[in-house]
Amino acid sequence: MTIDIQALIEKRPHLKDPLELYAKWQRFHHEAAELLAKTGSAVSPADTKAYPRECAGPVFQLFVSIFNLPGEELAPLALALENGEISFMQLPLDEVPDLPSLPYSKEELAGILFLLSRPYFLALRQTFPLDGSPWENGRCPLCSAQAALTSIIEGPKRNLHCSFCGTSGPYRFIGCPNCGSIDAAKLNTIISEDEPGFRVVTCDECHTYVKAMENTVLKEMTFDLADMASLPLDLVAQGKGFARMAPNPISLKRMG
Repeated sequence: MTIDIQALIEKRPHLKDPLELYAKWQRFHHEAAELLAKTGSAVSPADTKAYPRECAGPVFQLFVSIFNLPGEELAPLALALENGEISFMQLPLDEVPDLPSLPYSKEELAGILFLLSRPYFLALRQTFPLDGSPWENGRCPLCSAQAALTSIIEGPKRNLHCSFCGTSGPYRFIGCPNCGSIDAAKLNTIISEDEPGFRVVTCDECHTYVKAMENTVLKEMTFDLADMASLPLDLVAQGKGFARMAPNPISLKRMG
């Protein structure tokens, strides 16, 4: 990879704020991984719901510190994590735990939990590597998330990429991964001259979209940065009434 966050900010100054938020998440991911390693905690078959209980509290405190969140306000979430009452594996299924004592909407809580849980999902991918496995029914073979991103490779072929755990795997080149439609009349492409190497594939059957990235883009930046760099295309697609089915790296599904 040749482009980092600062270089991308200089290249796309209109994305400075979201990219700086993503930089905070990168710091959280790095320090959370170090914390797990330091405490000897690792995601194992016995801990496939959330962070191991012995480090759930420290990881949570790290999270609220880096993102400058109100720790006391979020105390019920911390307690639920420490008691093993939260299953991160529900999140890719668009299921949010019921925590009525928190002053957040379901959408806001889903965003917080996505940012908090993602280091867990990335560790899960390291423990159970399934890259290259087919995405049956358009869902991630590891965590069952729907796709928001796809890469175009020689063939032509395409791989779907998971926004939660980062697992990538093949899916048929023609067809909507969200509803399975192969009706060419209902599958369309949005291309912007301002975003070379990116395009949006929309489905009129289920009114969703995925963003497609060419290999030339992914040679320069990670999937996360490519997703952030192409945020304007999300705005275009959603402005036309299409929905994104998985969050971007800063937890957003709905833009604007």
